[in-house]
This record gives sequence, C-alpha cells and structure tokens, in this order.
Amino acid sequence: MPRRLASALPSWIIAIVGTAAAVVGGGSQWATGISITMGATLLVSFIVQLSMQRKQGLVNRLAFTTAGSLVIGAVGIAIAWPLNGLG
Repeated sequence: MPRRLASALPSWIIAIVGTAAAVVGGGSQWATGISITMGATLLVSFIVQLSMQRKQGLVNRLAFTTAGSLVIGAVGIAIAWPLNGLG
C-alpha cells in the first residue's frame, strides 16, 4: 500500500464513522457533528503525518488526506441536509 494512502486511512475512517453518526443520529445537530468530525480528522491527519518522521512530501500527504476528509464531509452534508433540514 502506498505511503500516502496508508497515512490517510486513519483520518478517512474517522471521517466516515463520524459523518455517518452525525447524519443518522444527529437530528437537528447534524451540522455540529460533521464540523466536530472534520476538526478531529484534521488533528488526526496532522498527528499521523508528524509521527511518520519523514519531511519529504509532508504537504502533499496532508493535502491528500485533508481533501479526502472534506469530500467525505461534503457527501455527509449533501445527505443530511435534505433528511434533517438546516436544524
């Protein structure tokens, strides 16, 4: 598995689980749940990238991880908005 994908998976798993929980169980607070999830994924991605102790490609790996997390969050918003309204 490429290093970039392996370093992105923890953040993406958190994004999928947190976004799904916010959409399914969030009710009127789905936006808060997705926002907290996106913040958590950014922190986890930064921690994972720093724990790799490899400077080369840090910005590209962070951009890849963050973009994937934001796409997952956007899909969650697109699903939650029609289901639950603006809150």
